Amino acid sequence: MKHKNYPAFLLALLLLIAPLSVLAVDFAFADLDGNENKLSQYKGKWVLVNFWATWCPPCRKEIPELSDFHLENEDAVVIGVNYEPGIKDERLRKFMAVYLISYPVTRVNDEIIAAVGQPVGLPTSVLINPQGEVIETIAGMVSEQTLNQIIAKYDQKNN
Repeated sequence: MKHKNYPAFLLALLLLIAPLSVLAVDFAFADLDGNENKLSQYKGKWVLVNFWATWCPPCRKEIPELSDFHLENEDAVVIGVNYEPGIKDERLRKFMAVYLISYPVTRVNDEIIAAVGQPVGLPTSVLINPQGEVIETIAGMVSEQTLNQIIAKYDQKNN
């Protein structure tokens, strides 16, 4: 049986659903000093959410590249998400000092996972554009050069 208002119903449904697909991701996180932050405070910048652990050799190897990317790009920020439940703050701070981590670090929480997804392994990085949309998830190590190439390609495509 055909319903005569079926096209209107579909249009109304699409209008309700469409905005949901372009909503910017957001989550709250606290750095190791207890400062509360939200991803949305970085709107207008590229954000790399990097899941990592102190015991992970590839994670440790990519830290200098991520620190350089964070320091050398005014329009980008890295947020390190430590994926080690139970690690003590003191141990994490010592690790960050030894590896000269220049970007904010937080601990994984359910809100972060709900916003950007569960990492498929460590390290996993999620690149978010200045509008707050996830544009790429990278499983494995990522370099500053690769990040800059992805951003340039995205900017070229969208300008």
